[in-house]
Amino acid sequence: DRLRDLSTVSDVIQHPALDRLARFERQVSRRPSAADATRVRSGMGYQPSLDGVRAFSVIAVILYHGGFTWMSGGFFGVEVFFVVSGFLITSLLIEERDRANRVDLWQFWIRRWRRLLPALFAMFAVIGVWAVFWGSAEQHTQLRRDYPWGIFYLANWGQIFSESAYFSGTPTLFRHLWSLAVEEQWYLIWPVVFIVIAKRSGADRRVGRTLVMVSVGVMVATAICSIIGWPTRFFNPFTMSMQPVDTTNFLYLSTFTRSSGLLLGAAMAFLWRPWRVGDAPRRAQATRSLDIAAIVAVVVLAVSFLTGHVSASRTYVWMLPMVTIASAALVAVVVHPWAAGARSVFGSKPMVEIGKRSYGLYLWTWPISRIVNAYTGSWSKFVLAMAISIPLSEACYRWIETPIRKGVLGRWWKRRERADWRLVTGCVAVSSLVVVGSLLAFYRSAPATFDAAADLGNTEVVFDPNAALGTSTLPTATTAPAVVTDPATETESTAAATTTEPAVVTPVTPAALPRSLVIVGDSTAYSLWRNLPDGIGSTFTAVDGSVEGCSVYDSGTAVSSRDGYTRNFGSCAGWDAKWANAAQGTDVAVVVIGAWDVFDVEADGQTLPFGSPGNDARFTAGVQRGVDALVGAGAEVALLEVACMRPQDVKGAGVPALPERGMDDRVDHLNDLLRQVASDNPDTTTFVTGPPEYCVEPIASDLAYRWDGVHAYKPGAKLTMEAIAQQLLAIPVD
Repeated sequence: DRLRDLSTVSDVIQHPALDRLARFERQVSRRPSAADATRVRSGMGYQPSLDGVRAFSVIAVILYHGGFTWMSGGFFGVEVFFVVSGFLITSLLIEERDRANRVDLWQFWIRRWRRLLPALFAMFAVIGVWAVFWGSAEQHTQLRRDYPWGIFYLANWGQIFSESAYFSGTPTLFRHLWSLAVEEQWYLIWPVVFIVIAKRSGADRRVGRTLVMVSVGVMVATAICSIIGWPTRFFNPFTMSMQPVDTTNFLYLSTFTRSSGLLLGAAMAFLWRPWRVGDAPRRAQATRSLDIAAIVAVVVLAVSFLTGHVSASRTYVWMLPMVTIASAALVAVVVHPWAAGARSVFGSKPMVEIGKRSYGLYLWTWPISRIVNAYTGSWSKFVLAMAISIPLSEACYRWIETPIRKGVLGRWWKRRERADWRLVTGCVAVSSLVVVGSLLAFYRSAPATFDAAADLGNTEVVFDPNAALGTSTLPTATTAPAVVTDPATETESTAAATTTEPAVVTPVTPAALPRSLVIVGDSTAYSLWRNLPDGIGSTFTAVDGSVEGCSVYDSGTAVSSRDGYTRNFGSCAGWDAKWANAAQGTDVAVVVIGAWDVFDVEADGQTLPFGSPGNDARFTAGVQRGVDALVGAGAEVALLEVACMRPQDVKGAGVPALPERGMDDRVDHLNDLLRQVASDNPDTTTFVTGPPEYCVEPIASDLAYRWDGVHAYKPGAKLTMEAIAQQLLAIPVD
């Protein structure tokens, strides 16, 4: 009692001797009796090997975030996290119920918030301050959208209802918060459900078996949705309306489809409590079996990490369930006291220490990687990102996460009578107000939308209506040789030079004006539509039918020679139906593609080099599929000549300058294939020749025409539309 009195006094009077006595008293009070020891052995206790499993999964996720193609399935590491969380949290709830005959929801949530919120808010503040001073306009818009979703742990739904898929476009600084949102939603909902369904310990096995069936049901439902491409629309409770969603986006991010791992982990907590076992004659044999099971689970996970792809249909049909089951098997093994080999590996000090810091590593490594562009498979940039994010994560772990988790705020509050309390409180309050105020000001000033393709300047760019009448003086091409430099290969090649001479244009019977167009294709189609010049409305009315990043494919992967950059087309299912829907009621559909068609392709387990018969057949079949869809919608089809591209690295571009796009011979080959498709469909399809200026300087590399050397700005859109206007009006329509 005297020691307790001294401990109380030491809270007010600071003295080294009193501190030592207080520590001694706490140590004495924690010494378990024989009965206590028996009680500890009946519970799970701290399992270092679970931290090792966390380390295994977070390493895979970090490498995946680094953009290394050989770790294309590293995102499966998140599923391992889900299984561990489901098992661990449910085990803690069961032990609290058995010990106290109740679950204190409020204390449970406080412990979770104390564990998760400090590091999250620290990351929000640091990354937000960086974005205010050094972020791009696009990042300002992204953060303006992502902050509210992230703070309230709804980031997964924010991304589902966004216009961009998780795995396409320019990745946002907070893209990784979707998984934390799923887990926090689980922490909020599951304890309440637990209290309802698990009141009595005698029903645990029945509850566990039920959860297994529910988990399997979620896996099967997700697989079916992936196969049939559902949902395409989903009710948005934030707008109280049905909203179109990307199916793969929904399957990957939604709380429903990603709950299978959490549910299976929870089921294991009811069914698997191996720490209660004692010694047995067959322990050695069981140890071997457990270690073999761990090896099999690790191999399954490793193969999935190396071969998976986030947008591939197989991911949701069978790979994700396989990873979930393998994760559950691994967790089951490493918590078994007889699994000597697995526990020694996953319980090793390096693995445990990484696992303890896995939350902070996950929080910090992605935004830092995004800031230094270390997400494209570059080892040098990856090392730089790790050199920044690991110390940041460690500082956050040591000085923010751990102290707050251990109750430093509560102790500080109890000592508020100290003389310096007002000073400390004032400093903290002022600092918080400065940070929060700055971020709020940034939030209010940041634009609500950002469109890299939108040319907000060049208001003087106006369409020349004489181009449609055939009476304007248009530039025409002669074939005088000129030497141009290919920026991708840095080699000189001969191209046709363009000289501006009055063109003799044969007048045609004018079409009824304005002629209605739909511009379909990839992002180059969108850029053309988005930047149509002023004054074009009297000649053409146009609607957007583009599908970003898709061209004419819904499977396979385009592969660039630059840093192993790839583009998987698995998310493009239904592109032809989207073309057809946009084409309803229009006269002519202008097909603008080429940016994703100049690459080697990996499809059906084989590589199709560009220009090979298989690659050509894949492209022409896709174009024909698009033509059939557009004709079925009642539109005539104009296949626009693919322009020579001069890709350049531009800040804010979602795709780096890929060298294949600058290879004119590949562009020429694509145009030959487009001419072939047009000749095969003479009654419905016309090949339309674009402006030759894109192949020669100074226009070829002028970013005023194409902001990244590929996508048109207003001067480029004016150049294109004036060059093809008469050809479009000459197409007969019913």
